[in-house]
Amino acid sequence: MMKKIECPLSSHARESKRSIAITSPSTSWTYFSCNELVEGIASTLRSRGVKAGDRITLFPTQHFLSPLIFFALFRLGAIACPLSPHLPLALISQILDTIDSSLLLTQDDTICFKVKKPILLCSQLIRVKAAPSHTFLYEEAHATYLFTSGTTAQPKIACHSLGNHYYSALGSNVHIPLTQGDCYLLSLPLYHIAGIAILFRTFLAGATLLLSHEIDHSDATHLSLVPTQLYRLMRAPIHTLPKHILLGGAPISYNLYMKAKKKGLMVHPTYGMTEMSSQISTHNGLSPFSLGHPLLYREIKIAEDGEICVRGATLFQGYFTKQEGCVLPLDGEGWFCTKDLGTYFPQIGLQFLGRKDRLFISGGENIYPEEIETILEEIEEVERAKVVPVPDNEFGMRPVAYIKSVKKHNEQKLRNFLSSKLPKYKVPLAFFSLDDVATKYYSV
Repeated sequence: MMKKIECPLSSHARESKRSIAITSPSTSWTYFSCNELVEGIASTLRSRGVKAGDRITLFPTQHFLSPLIFFALFRLGAIACPLSPHLPLALISQILDTIDSSLLLTQDDTICFKVKKPILLCSQLIRVKAAPSHTFLYEEAHATYLFTSGTTAQPKIACHSLGNHYYSALGSNVHIPLTQGDCYLLSLPLYHIAGIAILFRTFLAGATLLLSHEIDHSDATHLSLVPTQLYRLMRAPIHTLPKHILLGGAPISYNLYMKAKKKGLMVHPTYGMTEMSSQISTHNGLSPFSLGHPLLYREIKIAEDGEICVRGATLFQGYFTKQEGCVLPLDGEGWFCTKDLGTYFPQIGLQFLGRKDRLFISGGENIYPEEIETILEEIEEVERAKVVPVPDNEFGMRPVAYIKSVKKHNEQKLRNFLSSKLPKYKVPLAFFSLDDVATKYYSV
């Protein structure tokens, strides 16, 4: 028998109908009104033949309808397949064929003449309908198919169930408190797992989803940012300090973390991935800098070769192919091997070392470029560092570094700083500017 969970919009519409579910700089919508809109959208889609198991593609935006469309599809048991608006048209057509899309939802009527699939304009979905007092969703039902390239050139399609998203949000909200009255900025796109995670965290908590393009001028209490967004936020006047900032999506430099802390920002570096429905482990913002400990409903194991392996209730359903459906690649013990390298200590938490595919050997010693990059980015004037291997007759490979800094870097100072923290073989052979068009060794 399939496990049921109540749709959070249904639950809060009944228990606190006047609470604000979604707000923008100009308008707000209560949980009660959103629940009736979701029911109306679901009814419209049902009348167009959408049924359980159908794969529905859409281009989500910052418009208030986008979050509601997701939950309308969930109520029907249909699968939301959000696409980036930046995709070339040829690739869109290929994707629609690959997943056998039943319907494309869009706000752009010009695409109607370019895609050979049934299309419905989002504006035609708007309909208010009285909703049942309780609306349930099935945990095991597939909810989203997300297109992710990861570190490979060929995009993969990651399949998630409603239970994956649900348990991901539950574990996150226990670690970083989010309650009614709090406001979570939708700062990440809804065609990424991190954007969808914001929806589930916010609505499960009965909090408010804020639709705004202004990160630094918003009244958000909670933010999810990538390091680039945090860097830009800190360069602008911050009018209201958010309670919590979840930071992920890319390796985070210690230097950026400490600058944020000095500004009074409660920053939570996190380790996560699409395949684990967003967060896996998250720093608490209080203990020494790390990527924290596994959240509820997740497990981490470090394999003998240093690879990070994960499993739990948030583990996705597999990668979709037209020929095989969803295939979940696990080892013999049910672990998903991430191809990331790390260490884990109960007192400190997870430390990310780098990607297995970036590891190289110099004179018989393993070198993780990310380790050197992280230390270089501790230097205040260094904005970004990139370390790559170059051929060497004696050692096989040697590291060189490319630096982007606010002023011209002093190579000897960089070398001295690294020598105080790293063994000699990890100190780059040479340092170049990332802004250089051509270099002696390597073109970035």
